[in-house]
Amino acid sequence: MFKQIRDTLQVARPRSLTRMQKSLDDLIEGVRELRSAAKEQREWNRAIELRQQRGDAAALATRLDEINARLDALTAQVGMLTIREAQLRAVAATDALLEEAADQLPAICDRARVFDHVRQAVARTPLQTDPLPFMVIRDVFPPDFYDALVLGIPPYELFADKPRNKQQLKVPFEYGPAFSRTIWTFLVDVALEGAFQPAIIEKFREPLGRWIAHEFPAVAANPLGPPMKLHSTDGRILLRGRGYRIPPHRDPKWGFITVLLYLPRGKESEQWGTQIYSVDNDETANSIAPHWIDLERCHLALDVPFRRNSALVFLNSHGAHGAYIPEDAEPADLQRYIYQYRIGPTKAAIQSLVATLPPERRPLWEGKLVDYLA
Repeated sequence: MFKQIRDTLQVARPRSLTRMQKSLDDLIEGVRELRSAAKEQREWNRAIELRQQRGDAAALATRLDEINARLDALTAQVGMLTIREAQLRAVAATDALLEEAADQLPAICDRARVFDHVRQAVARTPLQTDPLPFMVIRDVFPPDFYDALVLGIPPYELFADKPRNKQQLKVPFEYGPAFSRTIWTFLVDVALEGAFQPAIIEKFREPLGRWIAHEFPAVAANPLGPPMKLHSTDGRILLRGRGYRIPPHRDPKWGFITVLLYLPRGKESEQWGTQIYSVDNDETANSIAPHWIDLERCHLALDVPFRRNSALVFLNSHGAHGAYIPEDAEPADLQRYIYQYRIGPTKAAIQSLVATLPPERRPLWEGKLVDYLA
């Protein structure tokens, strides 16, 4: 089996798979060690049975514990090998399946056409202010671009090394099908960075500026001017299924604006999107970590549908949001994909902003950057 995988890599291997091949080679060596350790364990088991009669079983039992620990570690390596092998096969199969579709990407990823469509989608969508500044944008991308985007969602196997309902892939991908890497790199580096993000910042300019001025009074005269510099961060494709639930919360505070792109791949139910809440006695988050809010203080204001080619964009200033998928949701193998990213200050801008705060307020904005998906 392993020789077949290597042969596949030698025939046609994108550079992004080199790391995976090395991982496979390392893990294959781990299998050999596992077999050797298992043989050694059997021999020590027999030795213990013979030596128990002579009273020196304690030392042998200690040695057996060491062997068992080694076996556990090697078994985990073999499990990872199984996942990596499945990922490699899925990438190769997807590359073959989408080879012809990849030829259409230059026309689909026409920069001027995509930019114009995205800007118009943002421009025609009203900014809502209650219970927090937000927008629900429909038809974000040209239909053929959206179809290519969901077609380019990497195979399920690439999500399989994460726990259920915590599965995610950071974008750009470390490795993946060529079609996927092409369309998703264009989305992040070109469409979002070049058209969507500037249009969103302009749309949110007034409430965003007002909130920045409140939190950082020293820059109140020009809250979006220097040292403020905003960029995209924390971009990842999220995979969710039955039983997923995240309680009402606000995102990590340095993500000033959160963007959720809903990615139904077919005629999926629009249920179980994102819930937006008003909050009794709302207050500023007391750290940069995710801010969890008691459900008893929350009142549902809007249930945003999981709708094809749509996006929820909101200011991470007050109120709350959450999401859930029931345990009995249909179909049983339900897979929900969302691309989430945030718009916030660069590292240099963060340092400059914190430096403007008086000592008593700095703890509200200092600390290790963490996330609820870490």
